[in-house]
Amino acid sequence: MKKIKLVKQHDEKDCGVACLSMILNTYDTRLPISKLRLMSGTNNKGTSAFGLVQALETLKFETEVFQTDDSIWKEENLPFPFIAHVIIDGAFLHYVVVYGMKKGRLLLADPARGKLERTPKEFAAEWTGIILTTVPKDDYQPVHDKSNGLFSFVPLLANHKKTIAGIVLLSFVLTGFGIIGSYYFQIIIDRVVPSKSVNLLEIISMGLLSMYVIQSFFQYLKQYLLIKLGQRLSTSIMLKYFNHVLHLPMSFFSTRKSGEIISRFLDANKIIDALANATLCLFLDASMVLLIGTALFLQNRLLFLISLVTVPIYALIVFLFIKPFDRTNEEQMESGAVVNSQIIESLKGIETIKSFNATDQVFDKVQNQFQELMEKSFKNANLDNLQSNFKTALQVIGSTTLLWVGTSLVIKGKLSIGQLITYNALMSFFTTPLQNIINLQVKIQTAKVANDRLNEVFYLEQENLGECVSPLIKTEPGLKKEPLIKVKDLSFAYGFDENVLNNIFFSINSNEKIAIVGMSGSGKSTMAKLLVNFYSPQEGEIQIQGMPIQTIPRVHLRNTISYVSQDTFFFSGSIYENLIFGCDWRGWRYYSRRFRRCNCRWMFWLKWLFKYYCLCLLLLS
Repeated sequence: MKKIKLVKQHDEKDCGVACLSMILNTYDTRLPISKLRLMSGTNNKGTSAFGLVQALETLKFETEVFQTDDSIWKEENLPFPFIAHVIIDGAFLHYVVVYGMKKGRLLLADPARGKLERTPKEFAAEWTGIILTTVPKDDYQPVHDKSNGLFSFVPLLANHKKTIAGIVLLSFVLTGFGIIGSYYFQIIIDRVVPSKSVNLLEIISMGLLSMYVIQSFFQYLKQYLLIKLGQRLSTSIMLKYFNHVLHLPMSFFSTRKSGEIISRFLDANKIIDALANATLCLFLDASMVLLIGTALFLQNRLLFLISLVTVPIYALIVFLFIKPFDRTNEEQMESGAVVNSQIIESLKGIETIKSFNATDQVFDKVQNQFQELMEKSFKNANLDNLQSNFKTALQVIGSTTLLWVGTSLVIKGKLSIGQLITYNALMSFFTTPLQNIINLQVKIQTAKVANDRLNEVFYLEQENLGECVSPLIKTEPGLKKEPLIKVKDLSFAYGFDENVLNNIFFSINSNEKIAIVGMSGSGKSTMAKLLVNFYSPQEGEIQIQGMPIQTIPRVHLRNTISYVSQDTFFFSGSIYENLIFGCDWRGWRYYSRRFRRCNCRWMFWLKWLFKYYCLCLLLLS
């Protein structure tokens, strides 16, 4: 029986490619989910068995898909692991990996529910009887194409080294002030009170008050720099993601819901939080643990050893919760993406919802999805609550033990009261950075999940628009007269679905007006999208004045051919702004801004005349 690494699905339609990834991992091939989606033709409906077969055959695997019954579990040489098709809750089509049998129970790797064990009878209640088996061919070679990890964001931190240096320096100064303040009690109890020195008390107290005023100012500067660093990291990561999404091909948007894309945008906050915390832990907390630890050791060795005993227990509490946190974080992010998608979809289709009087139906659907999100959020929050209580209990037990042993040492005359109070005050400067270092693992786990989700998008190649050169329509005399647009033997399908267009032939001459008519779903809009190269045909060719459409830069093509979508959409703003949307008239924009700033009465009509002139140019073009 081969070991298998569980791969969780990132989106609700990713179960097929997640199972595919698990199968490939057992044969030492590692590919991002996003690439497997492309290879298997995953869309909003999910992944077909044919798509899984095509992806595996591309990677040099022999596959077989067949339908069977419970008798297969009696076979001695089952080709584990393999993919099985199931129906969850009697409604949802799903894929799982069967990777072995143990004591008559099937071992399952479910990308939604984790690793499970089921008897053949229990599994039969969900199983459709369809399985997909696969083994590598003789010429198979493992493929390694890993996405970027969290270390890929280190250059972003290097760009802000001055801000980080300022934060670290101020943190050291503030910690120093805190340490000095801790010794204030020791001096009062051990020197001022026994000697009854009022002057010394006044001098020390005034100095400490002045130091606290400076400390407040430095604390403000530190928070100011932290906010500044967080905003700069947010700008770098979030805008980079949004810019990348804008430049992705249309095929990406046709296979994903808006909520899934937006949820990844919001997940970037977790990466920023982890980066900021990792930076402070690396430069500050580690140094504080060493410095304060040395001070505590010199203060009293026995108390310091007692303090150290709690460290491995604290670390154990944190590390025991790593996997549960990892699982609940993924589930919460996935549920959040589903809810976002449903709400956005409902708002976009509000007219249809109201026309069919289906508001209650839509609300019930969102309510169920939101309830599922709340359950997973509760599970995550409850884990955090449980872990926090364990930490608090350990901290209270440790503090009580220290006071117990420390008071015994005071009674025996081995430690002064001032030293005991100072030791307890210094302990906060030792345990806090130590807890930050240990807790960093939880933040990194959360950031890792968010980073994997972001990389699923970053991995995809952007659409190559090319550069706009000379006009596309050639009007030079003496050229051989060809059809303006010529389509030859064109066939097209979305992913591995059935063909939308089959063996299409037609041509359009210059100055010719044509209309393509047909019933809904016959491929009229698809044909229009192919003419502006939103998608590439599987077979056949589109030529524009004899040039294959693939050889024409997309920016050049779309500047020449006007495409008006059948789905009406207006950006927020005036009708005028929507009419001139996409026009890159830099001179016009410059003068338009100048005119807008002009408040003179005699310029009022001139501004409107200028706008009218620009609109006429737009309509004529």
